[in-house]
Amino acid sequence: MSSKTVALIVTIVGLLVALFFALADMMGIGNPARFGSRQIGGTVVGAVVFIVGLVIYLRQRRP
Repeated sequence: MSSKTVALIVTIVGLLVALFFALADMMGIGNPARFGSRQIGGTVVGAVVFIVGLVIYLRQRRP
């Protein structure tokens, strides 16, 4: 598997994790009254993984 493919997979996984945690209340998993600490942590971790994957992907495209 090329590093470009790995970077795309990491980017997609990060996006999905961030969306899952951010939208947990709408899916009926979280507490709709407030945005909890687990949601904040999961959203931040997902966003960081997304950004890391994006940086890796963009560095692969440079000559």
